[in-house]
Amino acid sequence: MKKIIVYGELNLKNNEIEDVTFELLTKAQKLTQEALKLNPEEKYYTEAVFSASYLLEDEIKKAYKAGADKVVVIKDSVFDTFYSTVYTNAFLEYFEKNPSDIILFPATPKGRLIAPRITAQLNTGLVADCTEVEFILKNNNVVFAPTRPTFGSELMATIISKKAPYCATIRPSVFKAEFSYKDNGEFIEYIPTSYHEDRIRLVRSILNKDNNTSDFSNAKVVLCAGYGLYDSKNEYFDKLKKLAKITNSKFAATRKVVDYNLVEQKYQIGQTGSTVEAKLYIAFGVSGAIQHIQGMKNSKTIIAINTDENAEIFKYSDYKIIADAKKVIDDLLNYFDIN
Repeated sequence: MKKIIVYGELNLKNNEIEDVTFELLTKAQKLTQEALKLNPEEKYYTEAVFSASYLLEDEIKKAYKAGADKVVVIKDSVFDTFYSTVYTNAFLEYFEKNPSDIILFPATPKGRLIAPRITAQLNTGLVADCTEVEFILKNNNVVFAPTRPTFGSELMATIISKKAPYCATIRPSVFKAEFSYKDNGEFIEYIPTSYHEDRIRLVRSILNKDNNTSDFSNAKVVLCAGYGLYDSKNEYFDKLKKLAKITNSKFAATRKVVDYNLVEQKYQIGQTGSTVEAKLYIAFGVSGAIQHIQGMKNSKTIIAINTDENAEIFKYSDYKIIADAKKVIDDLLNYFDIN
């Protein structure tokens, strides 16, 4: 039987599994079903692999429910702090003894450090920042076919690697986690022996308590600034940041706003920025470029505010408001009496 490994990521503050891992497990489980439909002989199972000093029992159960057939903990206290080379070498030791056909990595800051290191050592390819992964039939063979944006996000490219293991990084919130698979499965602890210490050492951790950081992984409400907010005074980006802060929302921006150095890149939503799956997404002066749509289209409710009644963003919106987004921001700030 063939295997899909999901490289699991933990929140090191509480050892809880990050949401993106559950998303990838659900997708991996769906891939196993796709393979069977294409060819009943193509049998896969999913394996979640974590590097950790321990894994909470409730979190293990959630992994099974999300789609894991097997959960593996590469166990050592050294993993309480993230060191990229240590994590890489420990995984490679485990993989050498327990190889797989496919590895799915989260396209998170940690995942983007780990994935290329692992694939380089395995002498295989890596398709980065995928928006879709699937199996297709090619010459009557079932092949792994990840898709990612290219040419400045204007086109989507499906890339088929020539050598296993077939590897891809996938952004958070691209797929939806579903906790309906099963209540239990196989569990093992693997004790690594040959990993090497990292030359980098953590000196101090500083917790950022500002709610309006660029972490969109658990964003419930997102207020996004488009280029339509630009004016000679360049004040409405800061005003929208204020509105986000007082409404306990996340401030975001489009690629054009970032490219013109009006807002920091860390706030960018889109194919070349972050992906969100918010309960409420409000676009202020956003035109609706396709690369931006790819980053926010999975939000539950989308409201767009634009003076152009033919703006592309309206095609993807649940509610459209044909108005000056700057005036709407002023009205909202006046409502909260902080303008």
